[in-house]
Amino acid sequence: MTENVKLLSIDHVPENIDIREVLGVVYAARPVTMGLTAIEEEIEALLDKLKHKAASKGANMVIGLRIDVQRVVGAGVEWALLLVYGTAVKAESKKT
Repeated sequence: MTENVKLLSIDHVPENIDIREVLGVVYAARPVTMGLTAIEEEIEALLDKLKHKAASKGANMVIGLRIDVQRVVGAGVEWALLLVYGTAVKAESKKT
């Protein structure tokens, strides 16, 4: 189901795509300890979670995708808060 959800980080929708319905914001977040976890793997896991959330709303695309990484230092431990978010939509290719 989630393999059918496309992620677009661009702010505009390509001319060959029609947005049929805007379903709202979807997001996924996770704090991770720096050094113990590969950030890239964590981001991939969050993107999969984002796709699942979008698909559960009936979306087949997320537009305006953003990935935010905030560094947090405290109590001798360095953390990163990872956040991915975008707008879930139902979209289809324009017929020419």
